[in-house]
Amino acid sequence: MGTILQPGRNCWHLVPADGVAFAIDAVNYFGPLAEAIGNAEQSVIALGWDMDSRMRFGGCDWRDDERRLAAFLQATLEHRPPLHIYLLSWDFALIFALEREPLLPTAKGRWGTHRRLRFALDGSHPLAASHHQKIVVVDDQFAFVGGLDLTIRRFDTRQHRPHDPCRTDPAGHPYGPFHDVQIAVSGKAAAALGRLARQRWHRATGEIIPPPGATGAHWPESLAQAVRNIPVAISRTEPAYNGHPEITEIRQLYIDALTAARRYIYIENQYFTAACIGDALRAVLGGADPPEVVIVLPQRTSGWLQEHTMGLLRARLVGLLRTADRHNRLRICYPHAEDLGDDYIRVHSKVLILDDRLLSIGSANTNNRSMGLDSECNLTIEADDGPAAGAIRDFKEDLLAEHLHLTRSEVRTRLAADPSLIHLIDSCAGGPRALRPVDDSPVDETDIPETWIADPERPVDARDIFPHDVRHNARLRLLRNAILLAAIASLSALWSHTPLHVWLNISRLVHLLRGATTLAAAPVITLIAFIVGGAAFFPITLLIIATAIAFPPPQSLLYAFLGCLASTSVNYAAGRLLHERYVARLGGRHWQRLRERLKNRGLMTMITMGLVPIAPFTLVTVGAGSLRVRYRNVLIGAGIGVAPGILTISLFTGTLTRALARPEPAEIAILVLLAAVIVSFILWIRRWLAQHRDKKTVFERQ
Repeated sequence: MGTILQPGRNCWHLVPADGVAFAIDAVNYFGPLAEAIGNAEQSVIALGWDMDSRMRFGGCDWRDDERRLAAFLQATLEHRPPLHIYLLSWDFALIFALEREPLLPTAKGRWGTHRRLRFALDGSHPLAASHHQKIVVVDDQFAFVGGLDLTIRRFDTRQHRPHDPCRTDPAGHPYGPFHDVQIAVSGKAAAALGRLARQRWHRATGEIIPPPGATGAHWPESLAQAVRNIPVAISRTEPAYNGHPEITEIRQLYIDALTAARRYIYIENQYFTAACIGDALRAVLGGADPPEVVIVLPQRTSGWLQEHTMGLLRARLVGLLRTADRHNRLRICYPHAEDLGDDYIRVHSKVLILDDRLLSIGSANTNNRSMGLDSECNLTIEADDGPAAGAIRDFKEDLLAEHLHLTRSEVRTRLAADPSLIHLIDSCAGGPRALRPVDDSPVDETDIPETWIADPERPVDARDIFPHDVRHNARLRLLRNAILLAAIASLSALWSHTPLHVWLNISRLVHLLRGATTLAAAPVITLIAFIVGGAAFFPITLLIIATAIAFPPPQSLLYAFLGCLASTSVNYAAGRLLHERYVARLGGRHWQRLRERLKNRGLMTMITMGLVPIAPFTLVTVGAGSLRVRYRNVLIGAGIGVAPGILTISLFTGTLTRALARPEPAEIAILVLLAAVIVSFILWIRRWLAQHRDKKTVFERQ
């Protein structure tokens, strides 16, 4: 049996670890983590997709500030003068803004003012990518890697009890059961992770963290070591960006491992949409004597949008695998718990085990993003026999015991009598806790979203999105915007030095508009205004501005968003009634290019036309209807496309209103500056997209 792990192919380094341990669920991670940080002497570096200063290391009382992450780090720094702590979190996308702790201009107020605590955001990645590595390194002597971020709504026990009082967020709102896994290493493996973490910090901030000297850091007493003195592989995913090459070691690791399996493959993951993994598993299941394949996923994806994107992609891949399973060697399951009622266990772990020979734990999901677009890190151990193989077997049995409501000794006894994982799972299917088949019914191929927007593996190119003249006429459009700004300045001068301000008093109009919002029918009137204005080709941006002036947030956000969707729906319906030749007359010479993009890339075209309005939005929505683009794609695309603009305008309502009501030089300067920033941002998006090429995924090629 050959070696799977090969540095330079499917891993970065293969380095010895003095000790290795596993932490199943947050209750077994946060305690040892706090102990390790509390014993740190020189440096702690933490990387994460999300970090929240309010996170608790344990306990159920949110009023216990000493157990919160920021307070704990501050206290640790006070007692250990040489220690420095570095926290690097993803510079998150706008779509997650409402789920994250509010950002401040600096970390002060969230993380405290201690000069030896540094908090930074990582935006060093391509557009639409994310920093997804979850790593904590202490003194280069001890490190954790896995799926758990240092954030809220992660804590849970292994029992995943219903209505657990400890499972609440800072506002006191409960959240559902949460399952995840971490791996801990010490020695040279931790030192290698320290180098990786410092590289990431330097790439994100431009600053260099010096490596620590010799320390007396020791293994946390609250964490039992599973095995000692074994090699550990570090595998990464990093997209090509800013001169750094693409790294797809995790992708290759999965392909090599799945191909090498002989007895069983066990996967736990939050998502299951990766085309490369689907292809590898289909090939494995198509063999003459395939191994058993057990895949544990959450019962369903969270949220309507994910259900109609990642959920549909998952259902398609599940269907392909079930078709390939000619020997009944496949089980795709979710953790069932009768006592949870309508709730479910949110599987968030990223685990791969095969043949009691290889175990990989990390941050990488089995989706396309984690194979090529997001930054990821997995740790893997491999063993032919001996203590390492025993540690892998024990870990597998521990996971199955949790899911099947058995003890680890019961799992071991049953597998000794019958080594089939599938027989074990099927025999427990009727229990109060079990692994039951996911109910991913076959889906219509026309329902499948475009993977290059829902789950891209590489950065997306704009050449199939924007017309040729848009990409190459940036200077002309910049000149047009400059003329527009000059016109605004001229209007301001006329306002100040002519009777215009008497004839049309903006402050009175704003007052009148806001007074109208007190009417009970104001929301309905606003929706009608969007529908009528859209039908009349009235610029939707002006309608959003009027809504932002009339209503305070969050009403302005909600009404503008619903108004855009209502206008989109009515225009789409009108387009369904119109023959395409009438739309072609409306669109003029640009209609052919827009037509092809709407037909071939309906969802992405709707998103980009909302983000960068290079064509009248009414034309786009009516055209989508005339071409019979799927209504769901039109509605989702329009919603995603207009959301950033609505949020931007609403956030700056105060500035805009003051400038209109009091057109003094300072106010006008602020407004012009804001307009310049927005224009520059749009031009930057266009320029960036034009520099990248689109590579279709396997799903698109099928």
